[in-house]
Amino acid sequence: MPVVHQSHRFRFSRVTPFTPEFTQSLALITSILIVSLSGSLKVYFAEVFLGMPVSFAAVAVGGLITFSAYAFDRAVPNSEDQERSGQMRKMLITLTLISFVLCFVLWPSPALLSPFLIAYAYSKGIAGFRLKGGAGVKNAVVGLTWSVLLVVLIGRFDPAALLVYVFFFIKSFVNTTVYDVRDIDADRAAGIRTLPTVLSLGRLRTLLIVLTVLVHVAMLAIWYTNLSTGTDVLLLSGLHTSGYILLYTTGYAAWRNVLVDGEWLFYGGFSIIRAFLT
Repeated sequence: MPVVHQSHRFRFSRVTPFTPEFTQSLALITSILIVSLSGSLKVYFAEVFLGMPVSFAAVAVGGLITFSAYAFDRAVPNSEDQERSGQMRKMLITLTLISFVLCFVLWPSPALLSPFLIAYAYSKGIAGFRLKGGAGVKNAVVGLTWSVLLVVLIGRFDPAALLVYVFFFIKSFVNTTVYDVRDIDADRAAGIRTLPTVLSLGRLRTLLIVLTVLVHVAMLAIWYTNLSTGTDVLLLSGLHTSGYILLYTTGYAAWRNVLVDGEWLFYGGFSIIRAFLT
């Protein structure tokens, strides 16, 4: 989640489609929306893998929670992220609150506070303690947030459901670690411990590939016991994830946001095409 510092501030009234500030704001909101749509699709596919009827309320809540968590994280000032104007932060906080309220309108359960509390402890911290930082801690926290959210929305604790929660934990862990590779030099200079700064790229690549293969094999094994569906998506996910791990742990960066953040959009598009052809 490069560090770019901007010392100037700008008035909201001066932001037009031709200013750098507008372009940066639009790019930020667009990236959050893409990640949020991907979040909705994670809930959708979790239900598909378990052979459950798709709950559109749960799918919408998955996207809204993702949006609110990412918008809040980008609004909180900290040394690791790009500085933003006061107006931009206010807009992000406003959008966070709107998303937060809509979540409880669609899914009025106190348990829904759990992923929000984890996201808050990650972004802002509680009593001076932040979950951000530490080799692998941030990645595990993001994965845990997704697992907890799916527990709340799906509410099942049978072996197949538990495996699905682990599956999305590992996927989130792997993806956030892939993103950490881009900041190795900056993180080392700042004394920030991440998995790419404490492991060689070869060992990191092996770790991520092993985790990916194991969790996908386990998911496919569950399918063969008729407890889940969506094997073609799982096969595509396994190949796609392994591919971008190999690609983006080499220093290559082109299309990283699209291929990693947008992976569930690809799987969704694949499912739509499959539905039309079958």
